[in-house]
Amino acid sequence: MSEKPRITAVEAFFLSFGGQSPFISLIAFGTIMISYVGRYAGFSMLMTTLLVMINASVVYSLSRRFKKGSGYYTYALHSLTDNLGITTGWMYILYSLSYGGTLMIGGVYLLNLLTGFNSFYLTLIISILAAALVIGGIKISAKYAVVVGVLEILLIVGLSLYFLYRSAFTFYNPVPSHVPVNLAEAILFGIGIPSGYSTVVSYPEEIENAAKNISRTSILVPLLGGGLSSLFFYSLGEMKISGSLVGLILSDFGIIGAIVVSMVAVSDAMLGGIAYILASSRTVYNMSKNGHLVKFLSVEFKGQPKIAEIAVSLVAISVLAFLSSRFSPFVVLELIGGISGMSNLYIHMAAGVSLARIGRKKIVKHIHEMVFSIGSLIFSSWILLISMIQLEKYVVYFFLGWIILGFLIAESLEMMGEDE
Repeated sequence: MSEKPRITAVEAFFLSFGGQSPFISLIAFGTIMISYVGRYAGFSMLMTTLLVMINASVVYSLSRRFKKGSGYYTYALHSLTDNLGITTGWMYILYSLSYGGTLMIGGVYLLNLLTGFNSFYLTLIISILAAALVIGGIKISAKYAVVVGVLEILLIVGLSLYFLYRSAFTFYNPVPSHVPVNLAEAILFGIGIPSGYSTVVSYPEEIENAAKNISRTSILVPLLGGGLSSLFFYSLGEMKISGSLVGLILSDFGIIGAIVVSMVAVSDAMLGGIAYILASSRTVYNMSKNGHLVKFLSVEFKGQPKIAEIAVSLVAISVLAFLSSRFSPFVVLELIGGISGMSNLYIHMAAGVSLARIGRKKIVKHIHEMVFSIGSLIFSSWILLISMIQLEKYVVYFFLGWIILGFLIAESLEMMGEDE
């Protein structure tokens, strides 16, 4: 078996940070957040960051204990039961495909608004390019992530300062006098902005000094992503934005803004697709290797799970192309964005239960971890339940159907094992 290529701590950080496609997330998810809570998007983003940091703290603790890949699947498999491990891995595949798809469609949404090009062909181009870079190797993907990530940080900070300048640096209290009615929905979509850390736990074998670097990345990425996002939405608070953020950028920067945003949209969409196709393929690979999916998907080539990468890439391209041929980019964004948000909450609830199960044996020694896990479970459950009531029913039906299918797969595998 070939030795797996390894990426550095900096490459792992930017692959994780860039995996949340910061600029596209702000524009795409941000437009939806603003439609829900208006000028209180900054407050909603602060609440979102709090939730994400609680969940990230759970992942921080678990990543220091487990050296094997596939993150959430591995945590549940070894901390809970085989069936819950299989179901969690199944839900992570849904999460990574839907969130990665959301980021790619977010890029298509921006490009479609800016250029008017056909969204179906834009979807094919972006998803195929992202898949090609993944199959080209993790080192190529990581180096691409570093360059794009640095440029995006500079762009977000620059735009935030500009919007503050536009509002004459009018600083205000971001906390509303009463809780916004649609706060839960805004948080559900806001989760998609600073969540890149959920990819890096999927391939520790391919990261130098993995235990140390993954645990650091799981905290630093949402902290930086959430901080930048909160600053960005805060800077918009006094501008009374109610429509698309793309329109705002175009009205202020004209053709130059359109060109810059188009370039960023393409690179950002590809980077989001790269990060989550990588993460999903590693989960598929490890589940296959453990006999929880078809064995053929665990075949390696030069230390990389190429069959799993190709299979995941084909699924992502096919599903996104199908949706783009039927619906507008914004509708697709809302549909798979809701699915990715709910599946994100599910896998973090599973991680919270895993950490609580581990920490219960020595509660006094692990009291901080118990607090993290309980906080994650309470906050995530609240957002998930409210979202299931208020989101489009077909999105909720698909989410529940996917969970049921995962349990059926787990039960079928258990019965097959007993027969053997």
